[in-house]
Amino acid sequence: MGAGSSAQRKLSEDKPAEEELVLNELKVETGDQNAVKNMLDDAIAEYFQEKNEYTIHYGWDNVKLLLMMVATAIAVVSHFYKHPAISERVLIYSCVGGFFFIHALLLGYSVFVEKNTILRMSKKGTKTPVVLVQTDFPCTEENYTICMQREGQKEKQVKVELYVGRFFDKEGYFSKDAFIKDLETIVSRFQKVKKQ
Repeated sequence: MGAGSSAQRKLSEDKPAEEELVLNELKVETGDQNAVKNMLDDAIAEYFQEKNEYTIHYGWDNVKLLLMMVATAIAVVSHFYKHPAISERVLIYSCVGGFFFIHALLLGYSVFVEKNTILRMSKKGTKTPVVLVQTDFPCTEENYTICMQREGQKEKQVKVELYVGRFFDKEGYFSKDAFIKDLETIVSRFQKVKKQ
């Protein structure tokens, strides 16, 4: 019996590694709150993108990307462009000033206008107001907050705090199914509030 079991063990060890299935590849270092928040935010975005009930508005995101491209172009000009009529010092100072001005605009927009908004969307085929999905995960906190509201209507919002430990195991693997189940509950609550 001992020789037979060792032979079976040897056969199972000889099987190629490609037969092993990776059941859950969403792993994160749970001590890194930014990584945890990014993973949860990405799960929310994927949920609404796959839902096909909503049209996601990327207008402001595209404007931010365009401004970042302009800032990058300014940085490239300051490094590579040499003009005989303009002194190098003036060119570099003006490019650095423009670069930081654009980044100040982006920072101001992120902090004061966008705040914690991760998605702007509306129901397909209707003229409903834009729905904002906002999240917050303060430093050293254990609760991740999801808030859904119509743009400009804070009184009709659904705000739920979720304990992050429910969605990650000891090794940092993310249980997306459990998170999506809670997210569906939040969306159904929001739809009930919206009808009132």
